[in-house]
Amino acid sequence: MPPERPALPPETRQVLHEINPWWADGRVRPEPPSYERAQVGMMLAALARPGAKAQALRGPRQVGKSTALLQIARRLIGSGVPPREIFFIRFDLDILREIGGLMPLLRWYGQEIRKKSLDSSSSFYLLLDEVHKLDKWDEQVKHVFDTYHPRMVLTGSSSVLVARGQRESLAGRALTFELPPFLFRETLELTQEKRAEALPDKLGFLSLFDDWDGACAAFKELHRQPPQRLHRWRRQLDRYYNRGGYPDLHTGAVEEDRWADYLIETVFERVLGVDIPDLFPVDQPRLLRHIYMEVARRTGQEIAQKRLADEANAAGYSTNQPTVGRYLHYLADALLIREFRRYPLARKASAKVPVKYTLSDLGVRNAIFRGAPSLWKSAPDVVGSLVETLVQTVIRGASLQAHFYRQLRDPANPRSGFEEVDFIAERLDGRVLPIEVKFRRRIDAEDLSAIRRFMERHDARTGIVVTRETCDALDDGRLLLVPLLDFLLAF
Repeated sequence: MPPERPALPPETRQVLHEINPWWADGRVRPEPPSYERAQVGMMLAALARPGAKAQALRGPRQVGKSTALLQIARRLIGSGVPPREIFFIRFDLDILREIGGLMPLLRWYGQEIRKKSLDSSSSFYLLLDEVHKLDKWDEQVKHVFDTYHPRMVLTGSSSVLVARGQRESLAGRALTFELPPFLFRETLELTQEKRAEALPDKLGFLSLFDDWDGACAAFKELHRQPPQRLHRWRRQLDRYYNRGGYPDLHTGAVEEDRWADYLIETVFERVLGVDIPDLFPVDQPRLLRHIYMEVARRTGQEIAQKRLADEANAAGYSTNQPTVGRYLHYLADALLIREFRRYPLARKASAKVPVKYTLSDLGVRNAIFRGAPSLWKSAPDVVGSLVETLVQTVIRGASLQAHFYRQLRDPANPRSGFEEVDFIAERLDGRVLPIEVKFRRRIDAEDLSAIRRFMERHDARTGIVVTRETCDALDDGRLLLVPLLDFLLAF
């Protein structure tokens, strides 16, 4: 007796064929962009390992998660994977959510497309886009992964959604890759690709710990570029400073005079208005937006939760410090903001200690306030916190934590005043790298005193000062002065 045919409506089957065009002719259509972000190669490498874990791709809206899945499909087919061994499901399509869950779709795929059992000895590739939109998705994904062992990649429109499922059901089964808005170098790679002009070699941020001499040599090479090329890169940096790193703003997909409206729609209307409230109990959506705007206004500064709560109450919102703290956590988990706690970390976290917050993407701040002070003509104290917001974008790594430093000059004297270092990158083994931002034409000894004292007190072997244009190596090469353009271009 022949096996029972899965009961999928014809319109559902048609949609599945449309979003998996490679089943027909081995081609991914529409053709995804040729430029691939580094995370695509990293996930493919992870998928190829024996006993591969599920790959969770987290990031805000419109940063290229769906595109990454199509690029993965293209690369898999190009490497010889049979096209019918790749199943792509988009759960932002209502018709695929209404079918009764993941299993009816998989049963149909196994019988009608793959033509063999899902639990056969060979693994198939399961690409789940916007998986959080599926009811009880985490339980369903766990069951499928444990039962059939597919090589799986899943995405969610907000990192909050994917992260919560991993903590509840996918612990030990998933590796997470973050996909933030484009870094500055990525915007250059995108445009340089069109010019067929190679960029200098890229550094990994962890190489600053592992190969300091090599990193110093790489920075020097970056600085030795033809004036015309440096001028072009500087203009691109100015654009990145003003508009941020959302990909559509650099591909021509958004009209030049619509970039601010695009960012407001993406962040305010969709992420703040839909994604976060869909997951968490946001009782006051207007308060959530107010808190985000306050972080945007003060990006790169220390912010005390109690002060934010007091100011929100004065502005007409009825709230308290715990609520403000929760809303800040939601924003950080959605990768809209980043928080940096004081180094060294206290044994017990306290909401009374101010945290340094930055926006993840500076363009959103500029869209809200309809512009930014000139990067190159404004006084250092005017753009300093905005430059810090640019610098934080590259302080990332799978085994890296980022903090900031603010301590008394003389711990025994409360009246000695405070000294600060803007960022402290800390590896899991405890090694630290201080990074100070001094965006001014002239750097003198006093500008370097805080980072030097930090290096001495905390046994930091090396340190970096991000400058406006000064490039130098001091203290027997242990302290490197790097122009902002070079620093962002290196990673």
